[in-house]
Amino acid sequence: KFAAKGEAQLNPTERAKKVEDMMKKLWGDRYFDPATGKFSKSATSPDGKKLPRTFCQLILDPIFKVFDAIMNFKKEEAAKLIEKLDIKLDSEDKDKEGKPLLKAVMRRWLPAGDALLQMITIHLPSPVTAQKYRCELLYEGPPDDEAAIGIKNCDPKGPLMMYISKMVPTSDKGRFYAFGRVFSGLVS
Repeated sequence: KFAAKGEAQLNPTERAKKVEDMMKKLWGDRYFDPATGKFSKSATSPDGKKLPRTFCQLILDPIFKVFDAIMNFKKEEAAKLIEKLDIKLDSEDKDKEGKPLLKAVMRRWLPAGDALLQMITIHLPSPVTAQKYRCELLYEGPPDDEAAIGIKNCDPKGPLMMYISKMVPTSDKGRFYAFGRVFSGLVS
């Protein structure tokens, strides 16, 4: 939620450039001086004041403030922060306190699922790419057998090779859903 109201009218190319520039300023030894409104690589402001890193100041501090206000039952402070951050809560969520309120606020403000999915799609290699170099970690059999080749190629026509990470019980006694990842082949 870094977009200023004026940025909403920018064309997509300009907005993407601004987001990319902001992302570079968030990480590493980068600092934001609220007095001047400028970013710098110096940890001290022109008047000698120590500055926190940009990520800490613009991302973590607001999260910590919301967490502190809600979990320590500072109702007025929490209400002001929720309003300032433009977090829209359902009427039933507004009546909550403590952990249930924090969950509702975080779900609306910073939905982790969306962020996680975006990070996965942007930063992690596709299974087709990753399995080529991860096969030896995933499979202990001979590196040239049918299963290993199927895994390396992420081949849907290869033998079924699947890692089951969780067994979830069903309503039928003694039956489970298997939750896992397919490395080659097809589950039918």
